[in-house]
Amino acid sequence: MIRPAPGLVRWFLRTFGYGGITLPPLGVYILAERLGEDRLRRHEMAHWAQYQRMGAIRFYVTYLWFNLRYGYRNNPMEVEARSAEA
Repeated sequence: MIRPAPGLVRWFLRTFGYGGITLPPLGVYILAERLGEDRLRRHEMAHWAQYQRMGAIRFYVTYLWFNLRYGYRNNPMEVEARSAEA
């Protein structure tokens, strides 16, 4: 499920300064040089668990709505994923 980020995904992550991304139902992609970071893996797996609870459409719509309403840092889905890092 966790895979090294390919081509366009890798470009996106590097361009926007992210280490990984969860793209339901495709999987979790992490920059190859960061695959060994347990904290990042736990963060992305928290997003995967959110997707499993919500389903893909609700996951994307809710994530986008929360980003627009609260901003990326205060997005409740990101707050939950950050709490899973520890």
